[in-house]
Amino acid sequence: MTTFRDLLIDAEDRMQAAGCYYGHGYESAHDEAVALVLYCAGLPIETGAEILDQPVSETHVSAVSEALVRRCEHREPLAYITGEIWLGPLSFLVDRRALVPRSPLAQLIQAEFHPWLAKGPPTAIVDVCCGGGSLGILAAEVFPGAQVILADLDTNALALARDNVRRHNLGDRIQLIQCDLLDEIAPASVDVIIANPPYVDQQDMDALPPEYQHEPSLALAAGDDGLDLVHRLLLQAAQVLRQDGLLVLEVGNSWAALEAAYPEIEWIWIALDEGGVGVTAVSVHALQHLRPRSRL
Repeated sequence: MTTFRDLLIDAEDRMQAAGCYYGHGYESAHDEAVALVLYCAGLPIETGAEILDQPVSETHVSAVSEALVRRCEHREPLAYITGEIWLGPLSFLVDRRALVPRSPLAQLIQAEFHPWLAKGPPTAIVDVCCGGGSLGILAAEVFPGAQVILADLDTNALALARDNVRRHNLGDRIQLIQCDLLDEIAPASVDVIIANPPYVDQQDMDALPPEYQHEPSLALAAGDDGLDLVHRLLLQAAQVLRQDGLLVLEVGNSWAALEAAYPEIEWIWIALDEGGVGVTAVSVHALQHLRPRSRL
């Protein structure tokens, strides 16, 4: 008789033996094993240890085995196998049309951008390079009085974002726009820009674990220093933000390159309780004092 405990132990052992990388919403082989076994059983993620010694069917055993082939041999991120991932308190549909949601910007959104937002709750928010829309949707939930724009150049990503907007019944407050960064956003119309653009430099792209090769490279790669899109984004943000507006930006390991490129800005790299590097909040006033760059 095979039990849930047996399946969990086997799944964890196989992922560890395969050298799987855990960077897509789960922190360990154990966490992924739990999520995988529960998914294959059709059980909610909050299911407790009371099921551990219950028997499982051969159908369930086969489903776990097939999922482990995808995870361990093909090195697919678990979220692409289950089709769902949690970010903060919300679950999102996920597939290869966009990155697996995992941005630490979610922590700032849940904290209502405190203490970085100088005025009251925002009424107009843009999630630029939105991918599947997770950050903008989370912001819409946190700020019920805000209108949110999800903006992306990739039509496939926007289609997934639209599916997630429907999932959370937010079609009345969220608009989806296909555009190149902030090209289609009106001047001085936005209180907060949430930006998780492609920022992986070439050195890091060359060293990414196999799991990342299943994600769209368009959403990751950003040139030699990781700032190909960020340079333009900063200039555009200075135009579309309202007075006292805020750009909340993630650049990951490219933070040092950003500091070097813009020494006139006093960059504040925010320490986050749940981890994450290269996260900053920049006022519109700082952005409006950027010196022109000939390479832009």
